[in-house]
Amino acid sequence: MKILFVCRANVGRSQTAEGLCRKIAPADWEVSSAGTRVVGADGTSRDGQRLADLPGAADVITVLAEEGVDASANIRRQLTSGMVADADRIVVMAEPETVPEYLKDSPKATWWTVPDPKETSLERHREIKGMIRELVAEFVKSF
Repeated sequence: MKILFVCRANVGRSQTAEGLCRKIAPADWEVSSAGTRVVGADGTSRDGQRLADLPGAADVITVLAEEGVDASANIRRQLTSGMVADADRIVVMAEPETVPEYLKDSPKATWWTVPDPKETSLERHREIKGMIRELVAEFVKSF
């Protein structure tokens, strides 16, 4: 089973879901994540950027480490139509206006409403991680 988690920047929500899912999913599942807009403040692509090289990802790395998940070497990936075609199931946590048409109508997509932890406190990151942990556990159990 190929699972793809999608959020806007592939820093917080989708990376958290990927890490937690990898931890609890069956070993034969392929779990990955991507973002609908993986760009820097200047608008240039950040596809392939390591989370550890992004100061804004420090809290994400910290809260995942608290779960025994090392995300420091994870990279950000820009969503492509090929990724959508290749996945068996896709979980979308991105804001609808950022989602490309090829994903909006995909029968493979499940939509979760999860707040973006960007520019919030470490405690808020922990709260959002808890929300995602519960959703991931339910998702995994559904198969």
